[in-house]
Amino acid sequence: MKRRDFVCQSMLGGGWLAAGQSANAAAVNENLNGPSKVTSEFLSMSPVERFRQLMRVQRSALDDDDILHWYHFTMVAVPANAVPVPVVRWEGIEFSRHERIGETAYRMHGHNLSFPRDLHSGEFVDRVLNPVTRKIVEVPPMALIEDPGIVRSFEGVVTLDAPSAKPRPELRVIRRENDWIKVDAIRVPPETWPVTFLEMGTEATPKSLFDDPTNLWLPSEVSGAYVFPWPQWMQMGGVPGHMFAAWSGCKLRTVESLPDDFVRRAEQGYAHLLQVDRTPFSRPLPT
Repeated sequence: MKRRDFVCQSMLGGGWLAAGQSANAAAVNENLNGPSKVTSEFLSMSPVERFRQLMRVQRSALDDDDILHWYHFTMVAVPANAVPVPVVRWEGIEFSRHERIGETAYRMHGHNLSFPRDLHSGEFVDRVLNPVTRKIVEVPPMALIEDPGIVRSFEGVVTLDAPSAKPRPELRVIRRENDWIKVDAIRVPPETWPVTFLEMGTEATPKSLFDDPTNLWLPSEVSGAYVFPWPQWMQMGGVPGHMFAAWSGCKLRTVESLPDDFVRRAEQGYAHLLQVDRTPFSRPLPT
């Protein structure tokens, strides 16, 4: 087992017994037997160095690379003045590519692909009960392929459909928590996005791997949550409210690491999304 893949192996049917993980196992045992004082600190570094370290954890420090995240998440309906109700579970990927275009600037393009799963059995489904309207609604796969692309640098993010806009600052901190390095991030959406949108998450990588600068690609676990408007398939009409979702997953090195049942489902009409479309990189950057 390659050490860069060990973080996700427990989620994909493997175990944590990988080379170099004895320290983490010892820390887990210590916590089970009675935790010692927690080590917690925010890592102080220049904006440029922080950006470089963020790339290592969230993507990779290579000049060009394909980055694959695999995740599960659950959608919850939050009607106004009512109790939130779970609706459907999803399994999906975010697959993107970056190419370096400056000293600390990268161009990025990618897509998402997610399939609905039953809340209780976990089986793939194509319809669910809307718990607010009590109607059975069809739930199509989510293939988010209209990404205009971004340029990301230590100054922030510029979306390529609005290249003249001021870079949106990235609200991200790097901190140590015991034997883990964690990145806490809040996504600042473009002004053209719905008002009801917020995304935040945490990515974690072992400190032992982070401290070795030769590891340009770091394994990471990711979790987070976001709020967003009612999706069209919910057929909410004029019911006020919004959706909430929480996810967890990890960064994988290749599509060969994806679960077999997800790959089989993706091959039914979406096989082309199991690879990154590199066509956008052939188009000139907007001025």
